[in-house]
Amino acid sequence: MTFIKSRKSILLGLGLIVAMASPIFSPTSMTIQYPSVQAASDMSKIQLILNKLRASMSSMKDFDELEKAGMSKKDVDRMRRAMTQKIQQLTDDAVSSIRSI
Repeated sequence: MTFIKSRKSILLGLGLIVAMASPIFSPTSMTIQYPSVQAASDMSKIQLILNKLRASMSSMKDFDELEKAGMSKKDVDRMRRAMTQKIQQLTDDAVSSIRSI
C-alpha cells in the first residue's frame, strides 16, 4: 500500500513537472513555442502590420499627384477606394493582433 501511494506521488510529481515545463501549443502556426518566443513573434507581426499601414497611409498623398499628372479622376478614385479598403483591413489586422496579446 505504501508502494502504491509513493508510486502515485511520483507519477503526480512527474506529471506536474511535465505540465510546468511544456511549451504552449500555438494553433495559428501549428508549431510548439515557448511563451517568450511566441510573444516576440506576435510583436514582430504587429510591427510589420503597422509599417505596412504607415506606408499605405502615406501613399494616399500620391493619388493627388497622379491626378495632377493627368490620370483620369475615375481611375484615381478607384485607386483611392482600393487603398482605403487595404488600410481598413490592415487596421483590423493590427487591432486583432494587439487584442490577442
